[in-house]
Formats: sequence, C-alpha cells, structure tokens
Amino acid sequence: MKVIQGSINKVSMKVVGKVAVLGTSILIIAGCSTVQRDPMALNEIESAIEADKALFLEASPPLSKPLTLAEAMAHALKYNVNNRVRLMEQALADQSFRLAKMDMLPLLAANAGLTSRSNVDASSSESVETGIESLEPSTSTDQSRRNADLRLSWNALDFGVSYLKAKQEADRFEIARYERRDIMSKLLQETRAAYWKAAVTQELRPKIEELLQRTDKALQNLEKIQKEKLRAPVVVLQERRKLLSITRNLKSLQQSVDAAQIELANIINQPPSTVVALSVPKKRPELTRFDQVDIEQLERTALSNNVDYIGELYNARIAQREAKKSMLRMFPGLEFSYAGNYDSNSYLYNSTWGQAGIRISWNIMRLFSMGIIKDQNEAREYMVEARRMAASMGVIAQVNLGWQQYRNAIDALDLSQQFEELDNQIAGFNSQARASSAISGTESLLSEARAVNSQLTNLLSYAEAQEAYGNFMLSVGFNPIPSDYQHYSIEELASVITQGFDLWASGVPSEQQLRQFSSQTHDIAITKAEG
Repeated sequence: MKVIQGSINKVSMKVVGKVAVLGTSILIIAGCSTVQRDPMALNEIESAIEADKALFLEASPPLSKPLTLAEAMAHALKYNVNNRVRLMEQALADQSFRLAKMDMLPLLAANAGLTSRSNVDASSSESVETGIESLEPSTSTDQSRRNADLRLSWNALDFGVSYLKAKQEADRFEIARYERRDIMSKLLQETRAAYWKAAVTQELRPKIEELLQRTDKALQNLEKIQKEKLRAPVVVLQERRKLLSITRNLKSLQQSVDAAQIELANIINQPPSTVVALSVPKKRPELTRFDQVDIEQLERTALSNNVDYIGELYNARIAQREAKKSMLRMFPGLEFSYAGNYDSNSYLYNSTWGQAGIRISWNIMRLFSMGIIKDQNEAREYMVEARRMAASMGVIAQVNLGWQQYRNAIDALDLSQQFEELDNQIAGFNSQARASSAISGTESLLSEARAVNSQLTNLLSYAEAQEAYGNFMLSVGFNPIPSDYQHYSIEELASVITQGFDLWASGVPSEQQLRQFSSQTHDIAITKAEG
C-alpha cells in the first residue's frame, strides 16, 4: 500500500511540475508578445499641456503693482523655474548624503520560506572499511517544513568604505549648495540686465510711437505729392527713402522694447504676453565710480566665493577619499554576525536557536592590481590639481575682465551722453528752422529721429553699464540672498537685497564686510525661523 501511495505521489508531483513549467512558459511568451509600442495619443499630450499651463499660472501669481529692481529680483528668486530646478537638485544631493549614511548601519536581513518534497528525504549509511550497510534507510526531515531566520551582520571593511562614501556625498552636497548659490547670483544679474533694458526702452515707447505716427503721415503726404506731380519726382523719392529709413530704425527700437519685456517676464516667471510695469525713479540711480580698487584683494575674495574654485577644492577631497577606498578594499574583511533561526521540522530537538559567528574574507587577487591602483590614484591627483589651477586662473581672469568691462561701460556711457546732448541741440535748432520754413519737414523728422536714437543709445549704454556693474559684483562673488529666502515675502526679500546692494554702492566692500553681511542675513533668517 505504501509503495502504491508513493508511486501516486511521484506521478502527481511530475504532473504538477510539468504543468508549472508549461504555465510559466505560456506566461513569459504571452508577456513578451503583448509588449508593443505605445505612442501617446494627441489628447494625452493636450491634457498634459493644459495641466502644465494650470501649474504655471498657479506657481506665478499675477503682479499687483509696478516692480522695483529689488522686487523684480525677489520675484525671480521665488518663482523662476530654473532656480526651482536647482533647489530640487540640492534637495536630491541632501537625500543622497542621508542615504549614504544609512549604508554604514549593520545588515539586518529576514528570511522565511516553505520547502516541500515529492518523497521522503531518507538515507542509509555504509561502513567505509567494510562497505557493509550499517543503517537501514531512515529520515530526520519532514516532507514539508517551514523555516525562517533573522540575521544581523556587520562588516568592518564595508563600514570603512561606506564611511568614506558618506563623506564624499557630504562634499557633493556642499558643491551642490555652492552651485545653487551661484545660479541665484547669476539670476540676480540676469534680472538686473533685463530690468534696466526694459526700463530704459519703456521710457521711450511714447516718443517712438508718436514719431512713427508722424512719419507715416509724412509718407502719405509725399505719396500724394508724387501722384499730383507737385514736386520733382527724384526729390520726392529721396525724401520717401529717408522717411522709410526713419521708420525702419524706429521699428527696430520698438522691437527692442518688446524683446526686453518678454525677457524680463520670462525671468520672473510671468506669461510672455504680460506687460511688466516697472517702478523706475525719475532720476536714474548713479552708478558707483570706483576711483581705485585693490585687485589682489578682489581676487582673493572671488576665489573664496567662486563655485568653480571651491568645487575643485571639494573634488580634491573626494578624490583623496576615492583613493583611500581603493586601497581599503585590498585589506581583509572582518564580519561579525548573529542570527535567530526557526525550523518547523518535527525531528529537530530544538526548533529555534541562535547562532553567532565571525568570518574573515580576503580577495588575494586584488594584491596584483596594487600598482595599477596606485598609478590611477596619482593620475587622479594630478588631474584634480590641474583642474583646480585652471579654475583659479579662470576666476582671476574673470575678476580683472569684469573690472575692465565696467570701466569701459562707464566710458561708453559718458560718450553717449555727449552724443545725446549734441543731437538734442541740433534737433532744437532744426525745429526752429522748420517753423521758419528754412528746412523741409523730412529733415526735421530726421533730426528728431536722430535725437531719439541718441537718447535710446544713451539709455541702452546706461543699461549696459548696469549689466557690467552686476557682472563685476558677480565676478567677486557678492551674493545678498538669505539662505532660507523661500520663507520671505517679496517685500522682505527685496529689503534684504537692497541692503546688500547699498553696501556695495558705498564702495567695493572688503572680504570681512562681505562675510559680515552674509552673517547678518543668516541671523535674519534664524530670527524669522524662530518667529
């Protein structure tokens, strides 16, 4: 009877096994055959566009009043999309650092399972000396049993490698923090350049539109004169050409106004069609004219704040720890472990037990790569040093170039102001001559157009000088942004930014003053957090 039952069990297990293999094969084939290309439908894309549009409008509140320069910068910091991406990258670097620290913890692993056999796990023994069977077939294992274990292990070598990796991730987090700080400084500079370009061109919009209307009316009169043959055709054509030239120049100026508005709206995360109203003082702020600066001091200050140079210093530490990791992996690994076990096997005297162990493992073959590892570490060290020197020279050149470009921009501004004064005087004389019919209306329009063009050139020179001024501050590493600016209102953030720029406007601050201002903004941030 037992033989028959065993045969039935054996046949049943074979059938079950074949069915399982067949079923698994069918599922795999069916899965592979059902995976096809799945392009997104047009309505899905349109839905995503509408959803993103709604998110954009929600993330950028409409402007309620004209913006000062500091308020425009505050809007850019709080709502600019690229700045938010950098904020997320810093958060990701922080999470990578936290995850790396978790790798230093011991390994705690839980396992559980069910084992079943188609027949009895039995065996017999025979004498090694005589070859005679010394024990009839017997078993000490159930056909079906459950087992589980909870194992705690700690490897000293893995801990050392994980510790160095965590220190590397900490350095990478600091690099990400400096990079985000640099992005915010550049964002302030982009806002400054776009703001003043929009402000000065916006100032001339009424004059440009008025001149365009007058020019269009003069062209219509000349066409009438040409049709009625009241004047010589060549003279009329020449005057028409001059007026068309005026129209072309004025249209170009008008396009500059529109482009500046779109650029500023994009920076502060407003729809491109938004006309950003600007609160510009009637008298434009005077640019600081530094009589003399200590270039060596500025170079040192810039090096202590520049993301590229500081990043290479951190990369040097990362490379040193990478070298230590590669050398550490050549040592033996010492592992301590303790496990709690359970087995439902009814033949066991103890179904639960604890087990402790210590184990040493060593990959001896890695010793043969010691020379290659040393060469790689030396090459990495030379590369890091070369990159640091290149970054240092780049920062020094950037400071000197920023200072030179600012001086050039001031000289260009002075020259354009002289041109504007001369063209305004010429336009005044031509206006009087036109009133007395001493010159034609076309010549008078040309004179006025030149005056408007000189005025715009002077205003654009002022905007370029402001841009060069910002680039000079950026090259030195000046950054008036609090560390937790996200918690500030637009007005509070604009006030802190204004304080920083007032410090710079009083003269190039020393490195101590820059650090003191940074400390003050940090204290303000702490006070707000506690409040």
